[in-house]
Amino acid sequence: MISRRRIICSGLASALLPVLPAFADDGLNIPEPVRKNSKLDQLVPLIEPYLDLYNPHTKEREKVRFFGASGYDLAAVNKINHLLRDWRQDQVVQMDVRLYWGLAAIRTAAVRDGLTGEIQINSGFRTKRTNDYLRSEGYRPAVNSLHLRGRAVDFVVKGGDVANVARYAQWLEIGGTGHYRGRFIHVDSGDRRVWFG
Repeated sequence: MISRRRIICSGLASALLPVLPAFADDGLNIPEPVRKNSKLDQLVPLIEPYLDLYNPHTKEREKVRFFGASGYDLAAVNKINHLLRDWRQDQVVQMDVRLYWGLAAIRTAAVRDGLTGEIQINSGFRTKRTNDYLRSEGYRPAVNSLHLRGRAVDFVVKGGDVANVARYAQWLEIGGTGHYRGRFIHVDSGDRRVWFG
């Protein structure tokens, strides 16, 4: 179970400034990762920039540290982007790095609560073709889903309670948070909003 109390009571001083690092996107048009005064940005000094990702669709796993003393590790970033690709179309885009920090915060909390911290990916980037396919199969992806722009991810935390993880993601103020009851959590880097599916 993910516990906000452990993070909230972990010595975070209100004087911490938002320090989410910018990503030099080399013309890739990546949205600015910082959201002034969001809890995620305030927690960055306490977040280990490490992800343990598993994609059950492709059976791929990546355990990577994506940020260090010299900034973003581009090899690690590329590995994360590849795992979060549209695997049906085998297309990779640069994902919004704000999602990395949000997932890393969730992983950090999960580890502190005694879980492995493995994040199992249901969906990352989606092409329009995949989005249309899912609609034809009876799913309800938004026509203008942020998945289409590399700004959303659907996931579960291995061993974690979906509702508790969703509440923690919402508390972090990553952006939008969707809770698909008992199945998975959606987070995106769009406007702050919450919904249940």
